[in-house]
Amino acid sequence: MPNTHNTTYINILIDTLKKKESVLRDLTAATDAQAALLEADELDLDAFNAQVDEKDTLLARLADLDEGFMELYEKVRMELIDHTSLYAKQVKEVQQLVRTQTELSTALQAAEERNRTKLSIHLSRSHQKTRDYKVSSQTAAAYYRNMSGKHQDGESYFFNRKK
Repeated sequence: MPNTHNTTYINILIDTLKKKESVLRDLTAATDAQAALLEADELDLDAFNAQVDEKDTLLARLADLDEGFMELYEKVRMELIDHTSLYAKQVKEVQQLVRTQTELSTALQAAEERNRTKLSIHLSRSHQKTRDYKVSSQTAAAYYRNMSGKHQDGESYFFNRKK
């Protein structure tokens, strides 16, 4: 006969795993939103930073759920090992939820890596634009510095000074 406290703990474990799956799906949606922002020619930094903040919140929630799950699992681990047949249905459900979360985590990691690559491309383009602007600005300044004082009023630039 299963202990009612342990049955309750196992049900809480299952609920925690369902919440964790929901958070992983939210993280995936936020990562997809970041990918859409990174696809644009010009990166909207405010929107991108908002997505980063949202993901930070979701990651903190995920860490809390993981911590709570592990603490609770430690309380019922021996009961599950000793009486596997009594909790077979719940154990299968937990296993399925863990498999789903593993798949979501793997897909999320791949999406994060793609986003990281896209972000580094955006940053290198931005850096190149800044460098190009600086070079053209320096070139223009050098030109104006060299040409200042060379022209005398009343003379054409195209007139040959040699007579």
